[in-house]
Amino acid sequence: MICGMTASTPVTVSAPLGSKDKLAELKALFAAERERARKLKRGSRWSVKDLPSREAAARRAEWEIHKAKLQEHGQLVDTRDVLVAYGVRLELKRRGWGRKTWPPLPREALTGGRWPGSRDVNCPDQIPVRLPSDLVLRVRSACWHTSAPAIALLRDWRDAHPSALPWEGFRSDEEHEALAEYEHLAAEVTTAGEIWRAGLKLGLTHAATLPLPRQPQSAG
Repeated sequence: MICGMTASTPVTVSAPLGSKDKLAELKALFAAERERARKLKRGSRWSVKDLPSREAAARRAEWEIHKAKLQEHGQLVDTRDVLVAYGVRLELKRRGWGRKTWPPLPREALTGGRWPGSRDVNCPDQIPVRLPSDLVLRVRSACWHTSAPAIALLRDWRDAHPSALPWEGFRSDEEHEALAEYEHLAAEVTTAGEIWRAGLKLGLTHAATLPLPRQPQSAG
């Protein structure tokens, strides 16, 4: 589905320190891209001048679809929402998760709280974005269904080690072996937060390849 024509869902990207600053540096690029979109819209291909109302409405809808396609393919990066959404799609493709549909999310995946195997990360920058709702659902479904076998085994591990605290480390050889098993299983769990961070990183990398707007020359 085309991102510009679908509902959006709020997402918070927990990102490494400095990510907000990198996004702030793209303010001029976003503004320039929005101006470029306005110029494209004013072109003869999308003009609604002298068109009857029905034809004008259809032409405007065609423009919105065209604009959304440009955004989806990274050819128009006019907001940070678009930047992150583009990066998320790249990350899904990189993982081989590019399929459009996944099995429905079970109720246990929709309840609050962390998934078994979730890791603490040092990501103090909290960046709110709005992403296409179909993309958000696809990410969450892909993460759950590719992680579900490991999550089930982690629950079995917890039953076998009810007093274990993996994040604090173990003391005996037996405990270290159990910790190694936990680490192996936890590495097979992918959370949506990992995908949002990867999407932001890939989006920033892509933005760095785009031509920056020229700064006005100061007089004298």
